[in-house]
Amino acid sequence: MGHRNTGTPDLLSALDEGVLMLTLNRPEARNAMSDPMLEAIDRELAFAQSSREVRCVVLQGNGRAFCAGGDVKAMGDNPITPSSLDDRIEYQRVIQRATSGRLVAMGKPSLAVIHGPAAGAGLALALACDLRIMARPAFLLTAFANVALSGDFGIGYLLARLVGMARAKELMFLPERVASERALDLGLTNWVCEAEELEAQAALIAGRLASAPPQALAYMKEHLNSALSTEFRAYMDHEVRCHIDCSQTADHVEGVRAFAEKRAPVFSGD
Repeated sequence: MGHRNTGTPDLLSALDEGVLMLTLNRPEARNAMSDPMLEAIDRELAFAQSSREVRCVVLQGNGRAFCAGGDVKAMGDNPITPSSLDDRIEYQRVIQRATSGRLVAMGKPSLAVIHGPAAGAGLALALACDLRIMARPAFLLTAFANVALSGDFGIGYLLARLVGMARAKELMFLPERVASERALDLGLTNWVCEAEELEAQAALIAGRLASAPPQALAYMKEHLNSALSTEFRAYMDHEVRCHIDCSQTADHVEGVRAFAEKRAPVFSGD
C-alpha cells in the first residue's frame, strides 16, 4: 500500500490497487474537523480527481468515531470576531466546495465507511460520498440545532435528496440519533453489517468500484446528479451522447468480449 504525505497528521492517505483510502485522524477529538484536515482532504480529492491511478475514494475515521463534525470546543475557545467574519465565510465557502462539493461532483465513485458516530458536518461528508456502509453500533446525528447552528457542508441539500423534504426537516429540526437499521430504512446508508465485518465488506465494495469501467461510472454519476434538476428530453439528449462515447472505448470492447467468452471483464480505464 502506498502511503501519501498529506502535510498533516490530521488526515492519513494511502493508495492501493486503485483505491485511495482517506482516514480522518483526530481520534482524541472524535475526528472533529480542523482546518489542516479539511485542507488535506481538498488536496487529496484534487489528486484523486486528476489521477488515472485512482479509481475509487474511501473515507473513514480513526478511533471510536467517524467524524464529530466541527470542533465545538474550538468554537468556544476561538469565537469569530466581526473583523474576521467575512474572511471566515469566504474560507468556509472555498473549503466546502473543495470537500463535500468535490465528493459530489468528481467523476470518481466514493464510499464512506462509518464505524462509529457521524455527526454534524461529519455526517454531511459521509452523505456527500456516493455510497455508505455502516457498522451496526454506529449512528448518525445532524446535531446542528443542539448548538444553534443552521448546518453546513451541504447537509440540508444532501438530506433532502436522500430522504425527502419532510424527513430532512425532521432530522434537522429535531436532532436525534439515527441508529444504523433506521438509517438503512431511510436510505441514509446502503449497507449495515456487524462491526467485525465492516473492514472486509468495505474492501469488497471498494474493490468492485475500483475494477469498474471508470468512464462509464463517471457518466453515470454525472447523469444521476443532474436527474432531479434537468428536463427529461435534455437529460436524454446528453445521456445518449455519453452512452455512444462509452461505446467507443476499449473498456466497452473488453466488456463485450468478456460477455461472449463468459468470463469476468478486466477494465483498464481506456
